Amino acid sequence: MDDLKAPSPFFFARLSLLACFGLFFSGCLETTAPPPAHHRLAKKVSPAPDWVIKIRQDEKEGNFPQALAELEKTRNVRERNLWETRILKRWSLFDIDRAKSLERSGHADDASFLLEAVFKRSPEFLTTPPPSLTTSLFKKFLEREIGENQELLAIKQSTMNDLLDKEEKKGVLFDAYIHLTKRRISEEKFHYAMLDLKKAFVLKPVDPEALSLKTLLGLQAKKWTEKGYQAFADQNLHKAIYFWKRAQEIRPEDKSLLENIHKAQNLLEKLQKIEQEQEQVKGSPGGQNIGK
Repeated sequence: MDDLKAPSPFFFARLSLLACFGLFFSGCLETTAPPPAHHRLAKKVSPAPDWVIKIRQDEKEGNFPQALAELEKTRNVRERNLWETRILKRWSLFDIDRAKSLERSGHADDASFLLEAVFKRSPEFLTTPPPSLTTSLFKKFLEREIGENQELLAIKQSTMNDLLDKEEKKGVLFDAYIHLTKRRISEEKFHYAMLDLKKAFVLKPVDPEALSLKTLLGLQAKKWTEKGYQAFADQNLHKAIYFWKRAQEIRPEDKSLLENIHKAQNLLEKLQKIEQEQEQVKGSPGGQNIGK
């Protein structure tokens, strides 16, 4: 028993240090429980009304008039306006695609007719055309308007967007003024016909059709001028003035016509004055005795 030695103080220090390391590693190896999951309330989605489901189905099938009719089932004015705007826009885009198909199949007249309906339904497409609206289709629409005597409207609409380049716009404007000139001539509105023809000449100064119309108007002015001279020779001053004024509508720069009109008017005034004096003489007491 005497041979056993008491543990040294360093032995207890090492033992304490080993115990601390053991506790540390055992703590690292323990798994930490995950935090409780955050409980989210599920969002309750109310089903769409029957009329909304029906509208979507009608739009999908291209039955847009029926889709508009479905709007009568909602009393919310704001909601109705929003849906109406949506339906009309989709309807117009649908018809543009139909018009393009008609154009490709050689039915250009039907395509332009359909596009006319689109612009009546969605006039904003004229100023901000959708990407699906092609230049060729828009030109067909303008040509249709010109052919239906809507020349001034076609002139206005051709400049409302950038679908046409400079030369294309120039061509549309020229066609509109030429068509308008022909219509004015048929209506015997020769003054306006000359004004429209001058606008056409600004666009194309040497166009054969424009030159032909100018010749036609010149022949009409010459015809009236000659009729005016014939009436003057027959002492029919009223008729002479009428014909010379008609010729002047076509040739306002012709000074000889203006001189003829003034000459006939002055002579007419003198004759009227002589007639009045004769009437006054006949109405006087002395004039009555002379008559007896």
